[in-house]
Amino acid sequence: MTDPARIGKYEIERVLGKGAMGIVYKATDPHIERSVAIKTVRKDLLDADLAGQFMARFRNEARAAGRLHHPNIIAIYEYGEDDSVAYIAMEYVDGMGLREYLNRSARFELHQIAALVTQLLQALQFAHAQGVVHRDIKPANLILTAAGIVKVADFGIARIDATTLTMTGMVMGTPTYMAPEQCRGMPSDHRADLFSAGVVLYELLTATRPFSGSMEAVTYKICHEQPRRASEVCPFAIPPAIDALIDKALAKNPADRFSDARAFELALRLACGTPAGAQGGGETTLINLADVRLSPPAAPAFDDASLATIERQLVRFVGPMAKILVRQAALRAHDARELYALLGVHVADPKERERFEAHARAADGSGPNATREAGAGRVPTNARSLASAAASRTRTPRPLEQACIEQTTTRLAVYLGPIAKVVAKKAAQQAHDADEFVQLVAEHIGTQERSAFLREVATGDA
Repeated sequence: MTDPARIGKYEIERVLGKGAMGIVYKATDPHIERSVAIKTVRKDLLDADLAGQFMARFRNEARAAGRLHHPNIIAIYEYGEDDSVAYIAMEYVDGMGLREYLNRSARFELHQIAALVTQLLQALQFAHAQGVVHRDIKPANLILTAAGIVKVADFGIARIDATTLTMTGMVMGTPTYMAPEQCRGMPSDHRADLFSAGVVLYELLTATRPFSGSMEAVTYKICHEQPRRASEVCPFAIPPAIDALIDKALAKNPADRFSDARAFELALRLACGTPAGAQGGGETTLINLADVRLSPPAAPAFDDASLATIERQLVRFVGPMAKILVRQAALRAHDARELYALLGVHVADPKERERFEAHARAADGSGPNATREAGAGRVPTNARSLASAAASRTRTPRPLEQACIEQTTTRLAVYLGPIAKVVAKKAAQQAHDADEFVQLVAEHIGTQERSAFLREVATGDA
């Protein structure tokens, strides 16, 4: 399905991201010439088992965030719905998610970390005062502007006052950042957000999560184990008071945590030696993120023109499946020779396989049409690698076995929670092999976290 030119009154410019909730677009409100972000859910793509829950969460996000007007919370402008799509028009933030900063090995200094978490806590204090608990605080839901302003996003599973959208026994949220009471499916209040904020603080300081592993391992550790002290893991010296502060934020019993976000903020300022600010709302310390060193984003191994050419070459042998096969193989291959080797196993007839693999030799620069093929957008490789490529051609697609489904589902649950089982079940029915299964389920993870999931599955961490 092509992207729409317009949703409601908004003129679509481009896709900002894709994830379990659907597609997010950058758009323009033509009446007041304001840039907005449009989060959409296509109803026809929702699994029947998830449709009701998804739509309830989506409407609840608009209802929850719509009542929150705070400089550190993304503003909601409008909710709309028709027969095919539901959407939320919200403030467009020109920035990058904290998850992406962490994925790119960002190293923040202590005063920067304190400023970021202080802003998060000020947003939570305001939301809690309005009777709204976020319940899914994590780096992927925190957007950072170039000026160092934190914007809290995605109130999709927020609880408003005494509503029953999420009830006892229903586990909602992202397991790695959930409080013990959330992991157990018990009622939770604003102190669950403070626990999650403590996890974010720990990760910013140490570049590791305090609780990691499979969903079962994470939930057990959250409920029963203490993480290593941040001072033992942090690459730079931190004040001793930080350890005590994190211990309190990550207390298993909600009653042992900070009473509210304001108390957490004051303790953080005191531990870091920063001014406490006026009672009732500390002053936000902005930071310049331009000086935060980042690893370069991973560049794709192949450009779109090269993949389109290879797809045209493969389609004559395998039909419409060529597009999916090329896309999946491109995620695993490091160069053209490996890409052709991975795709060659899908061509059953030996003679036809030889015809297809002849393109690999041309792309490698060793065939008679090397010059012409290189000019057509091929990715060059060196001739010395042909022996390795020949060995790779014996590789066959990995069969989709129950063990793979279970292991991948367990890892997926760390990102999606309980809906992972439904997503995995549907993907297993559609996939032809293990690799296609992994790619299908990965499409349900937000763009900031998808690469981490694929790395974990590829290295066997699932």
